[in-house]
Amino acid sequence: MATARAKVKTRNPAAMFRPLVTPEGVDLRVKLADAGTRASGFLLDVVIIIVAAVVVSLVALFGLGGLGLKDAEPLFIVWIIFIFF
Repeated sequence: MATARAKVKTRNPAAMFRPLVTPEGVDLRVKLADAGTRASGFLLDVVIIIVAAVVVSLVALFGLGGLGLKDAEPLFIVWIIFIFF
């Protein structure tokens, strides 16, 4: 019978590095982050995007207070561009 240690797959250390060749021809070996670090970075990005969208939406809502419907169109266009891009 195989032991538990034999069943555990060992990672190839070379698989955690990726070559990155710059336009000048310099070969950089970039070490990849593990899954937990990448997931926490993704969650941080999502939080920053949501906070920025809420702040821009609140500024746009307060900006609408003094404008009429016709004068608010440029503000709405800027809001749409920021939210979707």
